[in-house]
Amino acid sequence: MQKDFMKFDTQRTLLFPILQMLKKWAPSALALLPLVAAAQLPSIGKFTAAPDEWLLSNGQAWHHQTGTAAAVSPLIYRAPLDAEKAVVDKAQRLFERSSAKSMALLDGNQIVWMAYKPPASSSKRFSSFSIGKTVTAMAVGKAICEGKLSLHQPVSQVIPELSGTDLGAATIQDLLKMSSGTWQGNPDSTIVNAEQDQRLRSGAMNYLDVLATQKVNSAERDFSGLARKPGDYFMYRSTDPLTLGVALNKATGTPYAQYVEREVLLAAGIEKSAIIGQDRVGYGASDGNVRLHLEDWLRFAVWVKSHESGTGCFSDYVRQASARQIPNVAKKSGLAFDGYGYLTWTDNLQRRDSYWAVGHGGQRIGWNHANARMLVAFSNVENYMPALYELYADWAALGDVPTPKPNALSKE
Repeated sequence: MQKDFMKFDTQRTLLFPILQMLKKWAPSALALLPLVAAAQLPSIGKFTAAPDEWLLSNGQAWHHQTGTAAAVSPLIYRAPLDAEKAVVDKAQRLFERSSAKSMALLDGNQIVWMAYKPPASSSKRFSSFSIGKTVTAMAVGKAICEGKLSLHQPVSQVIPELSGTDLGAATIQDLLKMSSGTWQGNPDSTIVNAEQDQRLRSGAMNYLDVLATQKVNSAERDFSGLARKPGDYFMYRSTDPLTLGVALNKATGTPYAQYVEREVLLAAGIEKSAIIGQDRVGYGASDGNVRLHLEDWLRFAVWVKSHESGTGCFSDYVRQASARQIPNVAKKSGLAFDGYGYLTWTDNLQRRDSYWAVGHGGQRIGWNHANARMLVAFSNVENYMPALYELYADWAALGDVPTPKPNALSKE
């Protein structure tokens, strides 16, 4: 996930919000502050972090601001049933003691419980971080169902500038599976250095320029020194989703942000304007830079689930995207997941049939294939995820047994 949402130009500015989080959520990690300063994306000790100034920001002036849906998807508020109260109480306790800034439990389009912690509120947008990768996956699925892309199409057919490179030899499906076989990226999965980041901000460089660099588009070598082949090995990196973002521009003739707006966010029925990251020429920050209000993130979650259980080309695609396509063998990322679908994590250790959109610093959307129970959380520090996954397993289990339908009032 790239840093073009950042507004911090000095280590002092960057460290201030992290210092505040350290004091509250991880005081024992203060000694590790020099390590935080050196990271491309912030962390507290071994945990990734998302300061409020990042989590709740509105991005950069050159990012794309969307419209709103003509038909807003309804969300229904209801009180928890007796059988749900223990899990809701557990959610409330976890929310209060953790760095979570917002959290919600959904049963289909019914909001059973939702909470905010200042300065987060219903008026704030929440940054996706790498949850945006799953947004990109949905946009790619739409393009496939429109006949503008295909899973087995080599990247070089869509992006001629990558012809003759190892990245260009990978297929669209390889990219969706994070298996291009190319350089594994920086330790935080980003692929630019400080100089390139500044050039991206100024407009002297764009994402295609980054992908065209030899370091980024060349095959990674395995332990025996052999070049990795596309499709064989999962490695979490920004290269693959950024390439898909460029491919969407080329294949659809529409800038990534505008395509995501039309085919994903407006289709999901968002009520308030969103912000989608892009470089200054219109290539998308497709590795994770979407900002929505919490209720619109809930609408996105409901929209994905409705298609996962639906019929037709896109529903077939969503079922593929949410199922394991490649094993997470090395566990260099995603320790709680044994598999990966299409820019979506699968096979969570706490709920095996669940699939997750996962973002840096503790941003999560959880679904499962058996029922419509969902969880959405946005956070400052990713240091309570085992408890969050346990909470979701408990919540999802309630949907495995049919419950009576309550009377509910629509927000609309």
